[in-house]
Amino acid sequence: MSKLAQICNHDSSAFQDVMSQFPALNGHTQLILGFKLPPETPRKAGTDALENALSSLTHQIDWLDGQVIEKGGSLLPVPWPKDGPKNEILRRKDCDTLLPTMHDLIRRGVPISELDASIVSPFPGLNAGHRLEPPVPIVALQANFISGGMLLTMCFHLIVMDGTAAFQFIRHLASALEGKQISPTDLVQANRDRRSVVRLLSPGEPIKDYTDLRRPPGFTYPPVLSTPAWCYFKLPIAALKALMKIALTQLSASSSHNGLLSENDVICAFCWQRISTVRLSTQNPGTVSKFSRAIDGRLAGGIPLGYMGHVVYHANLRLPLQHIVSSSLGDIAYRLRKALDSSNNEWTLRSYATFIAREPDKSLLLYGGKTNPNTDLGATSALAGDDLRPSAFGLLGPSYFLRRPKTTPITGSISMSPVEGDYTPPLSLPSKCRLRAFKNRLGMEEIYQDYWLRVN
Repeated sequence: MSKLAQICNHDSSAFQDVMSQFPALNGHTQLILGFKLPPETPRKAGTDALENALSSLTHQIDWLDGQVIEKGGSLLPVPWPKDGPKNEILRRKDCDTLLPTMHDLIRRGVPISELDASIVSPFPGLNAGHRLEPPVPIVALQANFISGGMLLTMCFHLIVMDGTAAFQFIRHLASALEGKQISPTDLVQANRDRRSVVRLLSPGEPIKDYTDLRRPPGFTYPPVLSTPAWCYFKLPIAALKALMKIALTQLSASSSHNGLLSENDVICAFCWQRISTVRLSTQNPGTVSKFSRAIDGRLAGGIPLGYMGHVVYHANLRLPLQHIVSSSLGDIAYRLRKALDSSNNEWTLRSYATFIAREPDKSLLLYGGKTNPNTDLGATSALAGDDLRPSAFGLLGPSYFLRRPKTTPITGSISMSPVEGDYTPPLSLPSKCRLRAFKNRLGMEEIYQDYWLRVN
């Protein structure tokens, strides 16, 4: 009997993450790795290598081979049903006539328009839900073969795994493809009892107010004012350094601001200002916009990086559109940094987890709280994933790029990926953040207009 099965027979909540119990997370997040394959490498050899690697991984971390079920109003991972169909984690698809060659994709910057999830993924995007009849897999891969290479799409159920966990999976997959075992330390973290990861607050302890996560009676999201669609932008590292210099210079000139800024602070501030500039042309200057940044709770909670569960929460900042647009880049970046610092601590993490754990009806929880897709923005970042991206994947060789497929858009969402060559790609933006938001209506310095590269 597997470890997951043994634990589930005793207590099915052992592998349940408290912090992921949101209806909006009942689906799969998706990543694509691109590999060049020489003509002499048989495609079957590639799928055989992946099958063997996955067999090794699921032997060491057996919950990866499990399913997600609803039980008692919660979603949790359990073993794959013995009487169900075999869990085919890996699918194979020949896409020579459906997609460009690997050479052409790379030459064009790997545009998202060529990575349609209906072709390269076994599931629709997170915003559309998985639309699957049980059993619903925790992990699913699809090897898409094209002329000159392979696009490996990986789907991870967000109830069970967050973004850092997905990168840990990639790291472990690379090790398995290289014929290596997972280190004992990482193995302990991957298989640990999730109930003890974040300590809940005692009934008498102070708790941060998270009632905004509770859906009010009759609440519905406002209709989106334009048809959403993803688009990618690349920011050259040289341009990012220039933006950092501008922001830090503005910050040093202010008597009320002091402290350090991260590249992520500046990128988020830049996007918020540019998008707000466009929105201000059709909305009241006093309209409040919320910027929500995802936080990996591992640092605040003293949780090792190798933990493969879900410990994401958010730092929110609300400002009027006019204030966002009229302020300096450095000022907005500073305010975003202060909001992040005020939330990136153990008490806030424990408050978040405790609030969710105490909610009797988790179907009423709103991920990120009440949001308006026409005014608010949310950002997730995989920039730290640089440290977790392996250099070699056995027979498959190195990965030449990491992307997200073209899935159902999440309006108001910004996703930042790891550095690639001389760029920090890509920023995935919704429709209201298209090129016109960055170039045609900015009234900004030339650096803001000339340094962004759009990848359609």
